[in-house]
Amino acid sequence: MLACPLAARALSLKDVESRARVLAADSFRAPSVKLPSDLAALDYDALRDIRFRPERATWRAEKLPFELMYFHPGKNFPEAVRINLVDGRGVRRVEFDPELFDYGRNKIDPKKLRGVGFPGFRVHYPISSRNYKDEVLVFLGASYFRAVGKGQVYGMSARGLAIDTAVAAGEDFARFTEFWIERPGRNDTSLTAT
Repeated sequence: MLACPLAARALSLKDVESRARVLAADSFRAPSVKLPSDLAALDYDALRDIRFRPERATWRAEKLPFELMYFHPGKNFPEAVRINLVDGRGVRRVEFDPELFDYGRNKIDPKKLRGVGFPGFRVHYPISSRNYKDEVLVFLGASYFRAVGKGQVYGMSARGLAIDTAVAAGEDFARFTEFWIERPGRNDTSLTAT
């Protein structure tokens, strides 16, 4: 768990805006990727064999309406994003733990996975049936996300922000680097993720 200066009070949009201003004022530095060679060598099928353990979903044990599950890094998504949970006690960073995953047929030493982080997360909520929590929102990789509502099916992923997409000089894409997700109440029908 990471102690944050915001832990003594509620997180606000102004806090996030302030953090964004600080980051925007600094020169861009490509993220340093700490992907162990065992993970970098996995092909598509081997990486798909690594699955999040649903019983370990954030808020499942509390029987809240929303649950969070996390993606495992690999060669297609090597960069970690910081995921923070916000509740009445403050802000807590979600730390990577190999115990959250079933590695299937892969033989990976969990000790080599320290500090790799999550490349994204997905939100589950019961939109089709009260007895099943559907995947309704995904953030995975640089700036991609996708969402689905009741009666809809997933289509294409979208970018959070794209700049100069039709100019010859090239495109610019903002990167998702950090998220703050507020703990929902027992009867909430919406989730706040900043």
